[in-house]
Amino acid sequence: MRDAGASADLVRQARGLQALFDGDAVGMAAGTGEVIEQANDELLRILGRGRADLDGGIRWPAITPPDQTERDAGAVDAVRRSGSILFQKDFLRPDGSRVPVLAAVAAVRWDPYEWVAVVIDLSRQERLRHLAQSEAAIVSTLLRDAPIGFALIDLEMRFVRINQELAAMNGLPVAEHEGRPVFDVVPDLQADAEPLLRRVLDTGEPLRDVEIVGATPADPGTSHTWIESFFPVRTAGGPTIGVAAVARDVTEVRHLEQELQATLGRQRQVLQDLQSSLLPSLPTVPGLDLAARYLGASREIGLGGDWFDVFHAPDGRLVLAIGDVVGHGPTAVGLMARLSGAMRAHVADGRGPGAVLGCLNQLLIGSLAPAMATAAVLLLDLSTGAIEYSAAGHPYGLLRALQGPVTLLDDAQGRALGATADSTYPVGRTTLEVGGTLLLYTDGLVERRDADLDEGVDRLITVVATTSDPSGGAAELVRDVIDGSHTAAERDDDVCVLAAVRTAALTAADVSPA
Repeated sequence: MRDAGASADLVRQARGLQALFDGDAVGMAAGTGEVIEQANDELLRILGRGRADLDGGIRWPAITPPDQTERDAGAVDAVRRSGSILFQKDFLRPDGSRVPVLAAVAAVRWDPYEWVAVVIDLSRQERLRHLAQSEAAIVSTLLRDAPIGFALIDLEMRFVRINQELAAMNGLPVAEHEGRPVFDVVPDLQADAEPLLRRVLDTGEPLRDVEIVGATPADPGTSHTWIESFFPVRTAGGPTIGVAAVARDVTEVRHLEQELQATLGRQRQVLQDLQSSLLPSLPTVPGLDLAARYLGASREIGLGGDWFDVFHAPDGRLVLAIGDVVGHGPTAVGLMARLSGAMRAHVADGRGPGAVLGCLNQLLIGSLAPAMATAAVLLLDLSTGAIEYSAAGHPYGLLRALQGPVTLLDDAQGRALGATADSTYPVGRTTLEVGGTLLLYTDGLVERRDADLDEGVDRLITVVATTSDPSGGAAELVRDVIDGSHTAAERDDDVCVLAAVRTAALTAADVSPA
């Protein structure tokens, strides 16, 4: 955003030209927000209003045709970004007639938003000719110190007027531009810019915020990037007779953006590698096919707190756990590691799923900084397929028998970890049959900003239910549920998926405590 002090300098320059604005030459206005509070006689004439109308202020929306509301909103945004703007619009008079004008607006201060404007009536042919000869110099003087380039170009693609900023971009003095063909001055820009200029001349429609890349005599052989806008200049009811061009050199901004993207890309990769290194390798378990996958968020740079774990309990049962720490960044990853380690310790002490979650809840309640997480812990008997499970605010796991529908593990849900000190966690029981599949996941798989959570869960259930062969393997199931969800494209959040397919029944002798 342009510094308000620099905009104030523009205002002082404009006021210094007040003698040129006397009579019917140029309209002048000043105001706050959307309200015109001061105006000279010429502006009141253009608006078809009198001095009495200024007593309560004249609202800018009241003098703007409905079809130009978005254009004016864009102009206000441009002033807030750069401090000033030159644009063409119509003013709406009380009798319904419209007056085409060229307006230069500069900000005086930002809070509250105060501004001044110079307005030139384009409805008279002689006034437009005067603009090309002398009044353009007034506008150029007003914009002389603005961080944008400005030029008037005629039908023959010659410079009529150019301000110092654009002349400096091109590498030649102002005097060496006026009257010369544009692309004699900047031949390297002809391929990109000439079609745009001719389009504006042919159609009479403006082009805004077009990116042009090339070199100028100011910096030969070095490619620069400009954001340019082109506006038709026309007589009232007549053809387009020229183009007003506005340009900003954004080369350094683009370089910084590229460097930032490269840095963020490297950072993302390092963080994702770190995140992956913190997740365990899946063990080889007789009678069970296991697969898991972690996906980082597409739109987040910070590390995520999603995790999973698979290990043997002291009694020989297999522990399958999954969790999601609220938030991102190193803090979330540190908390993830603490929860995962604490869970293993409490299982090693012989605690069941509900008791383990209760201990993890107390761990977060006792943390110095507020922290929350969701988690699900399951104990699977490899000989019988019996499952004990409990969840803390976590999405329901899915279970599918070899022959049968998909069911939700929704009988044992407690509050999220860290929510309240007195949370309790019930324990549910079910059975994973031979040939059956179990799927655990974090909410990033089913939740997105523009859709209902239930829609994501229903879609996931459909994918699990229609997997071509439920016994085709855990890796296939993981791949199918990811490909069938929104995570295949853009991810608002991290995603963890853990799948288990029971391939055989083990005898008690085959299962020994770890």
